[in-house]
Amino acid sequence: RELAGSERRKKREVSARHDCFTVSLVGYTNTGKSTLLNALTGSDVFVHDMLFATLDTRTRRWVIPGWGTVLLSDTVGFIRDLPHHLVASFRATLEEARQADLLLHVADASHKQVLEQIRAAYRVLEEIGIEQKDTILVLNKIDLVSDRSRIETLLNVHPTAIPVSAHTGEGLDRLTAAVREALSRRMIELEVLTTIDNGRLLAFLAANSEVLSREFHDSMVRVHCRIAAQHLGFIRHLGGKTNWQEIPEDEAIPTGAVE
Repeated sequence: RELAGSERRKKREVSARHDCFTVSLVGYTNTGKSTLLNALTGSDVFVHDMLFATLDTRTRRWVIPGWGTVLLSDTVGFIRDLPHHLVASFRATLEEARQADLLLHVADASHKQVLEQIRAAYRVLEEIGIEQKDTILVLNKIDLVSDRSRIETLLNVHPTAIPVSAHTGEGLDRLTAAVREALSRRMIELEVLTTIDNGRLLAFLAANSEVLSREFHDSMVRVHCRIAAQHLGFIRHLGGKTNWQEIPEDEAIPTGAVE
């Protein structure tokens, strides 16, 4: 009962963050996920080279240039055979991954068994039913790879992977751009609440979204629209209070571009 209650609490905590896009770091244990979270967000999360150093999820705000703020979460590292007494913590922390908008699958490029570890992590994602979620493979710790031809070999197997070093910062700009692009592909159905005199925001919505309806009440207006997810941060910047849900790709309607 206590374990089930822990899972339910975690689901409520994660669901409560639905007003912000979320990205989760997943992958085999000891691949440098916490170090990567620190590097991307400028935070100072506990980092230690041991199994299950991260048993509860760490979530930080990540400001992505040209996009806005997302929530970046670090999760427990995967292994092939999980000890029974850690199952509850494992399931609870993976609730972040289940509800994330994007997964960053972090692998240790310097490890001799990196390909096997990548396959093992994908099997775990399949077991928890999220293997189809949009995922970017991140080849971390390239600063520890003395023979750079090894990285090319890994890219031959996983050509869309992004090599980075969370320690030195190499490749992080490219990773950030890939995350921005992945999130920007998504369409959302959005309700925006603002004052009727917020002309700049209302004009922006009229030009860049499909406005489905407008409701006026006293000095406020609620706009229901479909819009590219990349605009969410800018809408909030203009003072709009938002509530949104994702639109399936086959129902998505392209919108105009921001000048």
